[in-house]
Amino acid sequence: MTTHASYGEVHGPNVGEMSRRSFMRRMLGVGVGLLSLEFLGGTLAFLWPNLTGGLGGQIEIGTAADINSQQPAWKTGEPYIYTKARLFFVNVPAAKSLVDGSKQTVEDPGTDVSPDIEPANRSVLALYRKCPHLGCQIPQLCDKSEWFECLCHGSKYTVLGEKRDGPAPRGMDRFDVTMNGDIYTVDTSKIVTGPPIGTATFDNRGPGDMQHCVG
Repeated sequence: MTTHASYGEVHGPNVGEMSRRSFMRRMLGVGVGLLSLEFLGGTLAFLWPNLTGGLGGQIEIGTAADINSQQPAWKTGEPYIYTKARLFFVNVPAAKSLVDGSKQTVEDPGTDVSPDIEPANRSVLALYRKCPHLGCQIPQLCDKSEWFECLCHGSKYTVLGEKRDGPAPRGMDRFDVTMNGDIYTVDTSKIVTGPPIGTATFDNRGPGDMQHCVG
């Protein structure tokens, strides 16, 4: 004879056991919690930069000899890309020589780094690689125009960061540079707004005067 369960009898796991559905819900909750912690940690790391080594603090770039050993073309005018702080470190006299065609080699540009000196007369410049238009990362100097040319929307800047073409509202932003002995130190805790449109302390060529890497 078949025995049927009586009315009101509850079927399920024994006391102290967990159903498969409860287990899955609990595991899902744990997973969501871990993802939330990872997101929170990443957000805090972004909002609270490393004040001793990354963007947001005093950064020692090195001596002129240090930079030349890492990027020999710096002494002939090619800006040194310092990836950790997202900047171009420009050897100004060598860069000007590259653009005007005299092609001089400048091993050590000197110690004239004060922001009170016109950019074209400083020894070095630290230009922020973030395009002031919509924030794209600006690539290395175009070898056709000797300008910085943003790949996103075509904004163009001289080797000193002065705007020459495109939708950007100003020239490239920059950071102040100081000297610690013979070591160049960049203060990335404060972004200095780039020069206004029309600034031409050096290289007043127009966009139609040369070939470009970005059309």
